[in-house]
Amino acid sequence: MAEWWNPSRRVERWWQTIVLAWLLVFFGPSTVDKVITEPTAWNWAWLAIWLFATVGSAYFAVEAWRTRNNPQPAPGEGTTAPSEIPADDVCSALASTNGRIPAIRALREQHPGLGLKDAMDLIDAQRGERGPQGQ
Repeated sequence: MAEWWNPSRRVERWWQTIVLAWLLVFFGPSTVDKVITEPTAWNWAWLAIWLFATVGSAYFAVEAWRTRNNPQPAPGEGTTAPSEIPADDVCSALASTNGRIPAIRALREQHPGLGLKDAMDLIDAQRGERGPQGQ
């Protein structure tokens, strides 16, 4: 769904579910009935359009529900390059935690578009374990 009208992922997820239910309940039975009772080319074309829309809607609704707990950025947010992360943020993530994994988690919470490997490389480079390229 487009982010221009609705910034909430929760509402987007429910909207996709409602559209799927609407396609199945209101359009499905009448479309199939028309093809069975009057198998014209137009009714077959309408059935194909309905099937395409229903399968696409089902895919996006299932995907939205499946990824609802992932900390991935919403569409349109993009990703954050490691070079955009200030060194002070990496230092504060390390200082606020007592281990490597919690520091990576804290850095990714601070910068949601930052990938796991990039956050790990930044934390390791700050700790002096390995360079930013994973060397």
